[in-house]
Amino acid sequence: MSDERGSVAVTVVLLLPFLLTTVSGVAELGALRVLAARITTAADLATLAAVDDQDGAALVDSGALRLAPDASLVARDFFARNLAAIAPHLAVTPEAAAAAADIASFSTAPAVDPLTGWRYDRPAVRIAASVPVHAPALGLFLVPTTTAITVRAASSPR
Repeated sequence: MSDERGSVAVTVVLLLPFLLTTVSGVAELGALRVLAARITTAADLATLAAVDDQDGAALVDSGALRLAPDASLVARDFFARNLAAIAPHLAVTPEAAAAAADIASFSTAPAVDPLTGWRYDRPAVRIAASVPVHAPALGLFLVPTTTAITVRAASSPR
C-alpha cells in the first residue's frame, strides 16, 4: 500500500480558494436579494405615502379621490427617507437615488403609464428606479463591484 497522507493536504490547498470563492459569492448574492427586497419595500412605501396625501378640497367638493398636486414630490421624499436605512450599502446617497428615480403621478383615471404600459383605473403614483448598490464580493469573480437594482412600484387610493 502506498502512503497517501500528503495527497489530502494538496487537495485541500487546491480546492480551498474555489470553496471560499463559491461561499462568498453565494453570500453576496443572498445579500443582494435582501437589498433588492428592501429597495422594493422602500418604493412601495413611498407610493403608498404619496397616494395617501389626498387633495382635501377636491374630496370635499366632488367626493372623488384626487391626488395632491405634490404627489410626485411626496413619493420622491419618502423614497429617499426609506432608502436612508440601507445607505451604507448604496453606491450613491439616498437623495441621489431618489432624484434619479422616474416618478409619475396619474391624477385622472383611467390612465395608461407610457413607461410600463400599466393601466390605472384610479389615480395612481408610480416609481421606476435603478438603485446602484455595493457588492464587493463580486470582485472575486472579476465583475464590477457595483450593480444596479431596478424596481417598479405603483399605488392607488381605495
